[in-house]
Amino acid sequence: MFKTLFVPSVVLAASLVLSAVGCSSSNPGGMGAYETLAVDPNRNTDAARRHNTRGAALLEQDELPMAEREFKAALSADLFHGPAHNGLGTVYFRQKKFYLAAWEFQYAAKLMPTRPEPKNNLGLVYEAVAKLDEAAKWYEQALALEGHSVEVVGNLARVYVRKNRRDARTRELLDRIVMEDDRPEWLAWARERLVVMGPAEPAPDRQAGPSTTQPATRPTTKAMHGQR
Repeated sequence: MFKTLFVPSVVLAASLVLSAVGCSSSNPGGMGAYETLAVDPNRNTDAARRHNTRGAALLEQDELPMAEREFKAALSADLFHGPAHNGLGTVYFRQKKFYLAAWEFQYAAKLMPTRPEPKNNLGLVYEAVAKLDEAAKWYEQALALEGHSVEVVGNLARVYVRKNRRDARTRELLDRIVMEDDRPEWLAWARERLVVMGPAEPAPDRQAGPSTTQPATRPTTKAMHGQR
């Protein structure tokens, strides 16, 4: 099970609106020590891993400035070290620098297309700024890569609840939280939402014929003559 950025069940929408969260070729907002346009990048993978490991340990201790320095040092050693981009994005997310966080997570997602973490984290960024459709898209992509992750299931369920969805997909996600999650706050939340949703609506009977109150549309039997 991978670690994700935990966000409570109710996320306050930030005032920031992400207008363009692309993997830019320049360094937006003066991001610091590493340069994204190196013509001949010096890829010292071993050094990048060492700095990234230190950054992750500092992040666990909530030492954000020191963690940021280590992740930037990792990227100075190897610009294409995906975990360091993801770690730096996590620092920015916790600092509520959502644009920079999204930029780093986008870069990490491009470098690690088979890993769910950057995509899940992009979902968190978009959810934090109330871009719920974008958040759901990224959560769905993360879940497609790691379908057993209860963290991603919970994040996606939360977004669908915030969108007031009461469909079978939302119920399925909430049921999975109840059955698979061991986090007490999530279990309580999912059970509460299922109660609020009420019993599942029956699926429409696809075998039923046309309604007697409205005539069925029938194809015309009159020959259609083309204009000469």
